[in-house]
Amino acid sequence: MTRLSLVLVALVTLGTAQESTGASSPIVDFLHAGADAWRQPDPSCWSFVDGEIRGSTPVLDGAKTSPESSSFLISKRTFGGDLVVSIDVTFEKGRYLGVYLDFGQDTQSGIWMATGHPLPEDPAERHLEVETAYIKTVDASHWIVRTQGELLIEPGELMRLRFIKKGDDYSVWNDGRLIVTYHKEGGYPPGPLQLRLTNARARIHRLEVQSDWSR
Repeated sequence: MTRLSLVLVALVTLGTAQESTGASSPIVDFLHAGADAWRQPDPSCWSFVDGEIRGSTPVLDGAKTSPESSSFLISKRTFGGDLVVSIDVTFEKGRYLGVYLDFGQDTQSGIWMATGHPLPEDPAERHLEVETAYIKTVDASHWIVRTQGELLIEPGELMRLRFIKKGDDYSVWNDGRLIVTYHKEGGYPPGPLQLRLTNARARIHRLEVQSDWSR
């Protein structure tokens, strides 16, 4: 088998095991933990009610680079080794959810995985951008898209997403289906889980992390 084939087999095996039997490592349930699990969540953008996390950006149609277009959540816990982030989410507006793994706030380096690249509001212009999931590497605030794959998102429909790190391989899954995967030799140092919405309003119904260790 080629290296790529071995990587895909390993990822599929991990994904199947997670869905059928779960991992032996403890599960961190961020819905149960509520606001106390995050570093000073902005109450104007994030609420923790009725067993959900509800998030919204200050504006829903701003420029992608505008601070008003994004809202962030950074966990208090750092996760290391292999890990799986499971998120069930419904987008009420927009489609953009980003997940930072092994990301260092001081170095501004790590892995960035996102779903639903924002599309133009005008349907006549949507051919200009393809709706995707993608993986970026970030080194000293220098962002590079490494891989992307089509991922359609419909407002109001539940999405079951998983963001997985297995060794030096990172991947995005939707409903048990592998969307994209990327191998980063050596990976990055462990970091906290970080979420980002861009021009979006969403309800998170499940947010769990399994990892080799956390602190």
